[in-house]
Amino acid sequence: MLLTSPAVHAADSPFSLSTGLDYSVGDYGDTLDTETWVLPVTLKYKSGRNTFKLGTSYIEMKGPQNVTPEGEPLPGGGVVSTVRGPGDVTASLMTNLLDEAQAALDLDLVGKIKFGTADANKALGTGKNDYSLQVSLYKTVGAWGPYLDLGYRWKGDPAGLDYRNVWYATAGTSYRLGRAWAAGADYSWRDKLIATSSPVREATAYLNYRINKQNKLNVYAVAGFSDTSADLGVGLTAIHAF
Repeated sequence: MLLTSPAVHAADSPFSLSTGLDYSVGDYGDTLDTETWVLPVTLKYKSGRNTFKLGTSYIEMKGPQNVTPEGEPLPGGGVVSTVRGPGDVTASLMTNLLDEAQAALDLDLVGKIKFGTADANKALGTGKNDYSLQVSLYKTVGAWGPYLDLGYRWKGDPAGLDYRNVWYATAGTSYRLGRAWAAGADYSWRDKLIATSSPVREATAYLNYRINKQNKLNVYAVAGFSDTSADLGVGLTAIHAF
């Protein structure tokens, strides 16, 4: 659960490294829960109007192995077991098309590739690549920072399932509490991947703390409102700028 809040993305250095810990639990429409722990690592480089990110994670998941850590349905499963291993590798490029300092708002175009490197036999991923294209809008209104993300994802199909390509969106706002603190909330939606599933619907609340110019912390909680969302998620992200 990497948040889209501009307060989380902001950095004063071209290089930054983020990591943290994420926990989620949900039944995803099954009678058995799936518990997932994720340790993500993301490297970011910013040059002019372009920002490049490269990320991966280490995952521990306990459940019937009928969903990925992102809640995507998988064929088979049914036997509860605990699996561990590296997650998928992701790469993204964001280009700032409009800057709020010179225009009415910020407008970013984001392209992302999820490489299917996680072990599909352990349900740590689908084993297939995904490709996404996203438009992100942000506007400062006093202490408020409303934002909107709208994207389309081309899904790779795991063996035995035919995924649909899906639209997704996030709408929310951050609020500046002072020089060091900011809070916010957003609501996310993603269309259903297969005809028998339901769309993802979840809400996130978060709190950001700027320790100093180089270091920031973010804590968040997520509540899911559909069978394809985790029932509950919590996490911590630490960001260091070099």
